[in-house]
Amino acid sequence: MNPAIRFRVTSKNLLGVATIALFLLFIVMLPRYTETAKVWYLLLILTGFFYLVFDFRQIGNTTAAERTFFTVMLLNFAWMACSFYINDQPGRGAALLWGRHFYYLFLIPMFFLFRKVNIPDRVIFLGLLCSVVLSLGDILIDIARNQPYLGKGMNQNGFGPIQLGLSGILLLYFVYGPDRGLKWLALAGFLVGIATVVFSHSRSTWMTTIALCVLFAFYLARPHPLWKQVGITAVVLALLSSSYFLPIVKGRIDNGLASVTAYFASDDYLDDSRLGTFGTRMELWKTGWKIFLENPVTGAGLGSFEAMANTQYDRFQVNPVVDGFMYVHNQYIAALATRGIPGLVLLLLVLILPIYIAMTYKSSGHAERLAQLAVILISLNYLIGNLPEDHLETKPATMFLSVMLALWLARISRQGQMPADER
Repeated sequence: MNPAIRFRVTSKNLLGVATIALFLLFIVMLPRYTETAKVWYLLLILTGFFYLVFDFRQIGNTTAAERTFFTVMLLNFAWMACSFYINDQPGRGAALLWGRHFYYLFLIPMFFLFRKVNIPDRVIFLGLLCSVVLSLGDILIDIARNQPYLGKGMNQNGFGPIQLGLSGILLLYFVYGPDRGLKWLALAGFLVGIATVVFSHSRSTWMTTIALCVLFAFYLARPHPLWKQVGITAVVLALLSSSYFLPIVKGRIDNGLASVTAYFASDDYLDDSRLGTFGTRMELWKTGWKIFLENPVTGAGLGSFEAMANTQYDRFQVNPVVDGFMYVHNQYIAALATRGIPGLVLLLLVLILPIYIAMTYKSSGHAERLAQLAVILISLNYLIGNLPEDHLETKPATMFLSVMLALWLARISRQGQMPADER
């Protein structure tokens, strides 16, 4: 064999092995060993970047919808950068811009990398299963040792959505997975993942779980008559609502409801008795909204919320509790406050376009269906979860979204390029 041919074959194998290894190390470590996962993430995005640099022509081999999505991502980042520098680089905005949002752009080279390297379903499934099992095992060990387990790796409100995303994809492997021998193992993995969602103590994730389950139950029941669709959805909602009787859930929900009652019991924004978790969020949202009203076009720039909340709370007539908070705890108000109406529109497009790409692809088999629903699940997870949180201002969510959306969008793209009889 010609030495040049041997080199090309070897390089191809090395790229595939490296990509698979880095993906597995990243997804297994991310939830509970986030700092270690950042190393594997960095190596993975660099692999994708250099692959795209040396094969730049791949960009032309995309659909109009894919190119639109990538263009919107670039515009979204460019607008954030413009609003940040126009507003004289407020607060710690540079860290948010270059240490959070910039990394989301690497979804683009990873898309092409994952389209080149076809990670087998068994490998993806194994990675997701090991991730949720490791997370639950680590939590149970901390509980057995009477040690605090919340906040290990990342904030609990960041941990919950990632576990929900992993659990949901495992459930999709149970329903649509091409390997029938792994179906029941996938269901067991889903239950393990849901247990970690419960242990996250994240009320926002619990509410997102209910919303996602209801939406998917109604969507998947479409072939049936309307009365069956409503019935199936009602049964799913009833089963989810019964989780209220779990002590770990009941205590958190009761405290949340008490917080809502306390907030509306007084109209005095200086009354500290209103400041439960709900009341604090409301004051943060008010602050973000008032910042937006003063800067509706460009916003006040990334990093401005913390800077203005610390110094302007009295002028905004909100409780001083907002002093010291870095985040608005609502991604959409955060977008309005820091980058104005154009920033919100671009953010929504970044999250909605993957759903459009997935829904417009004509699937012909279970593997394609799994990839479509995985994209929809991940996107909706954060579209809904961003109402009580601002996940995209944090590194773990940025890493998870960029890798998982790139992976499943690449599978849809690859399948779309294959002849129908080969899918």
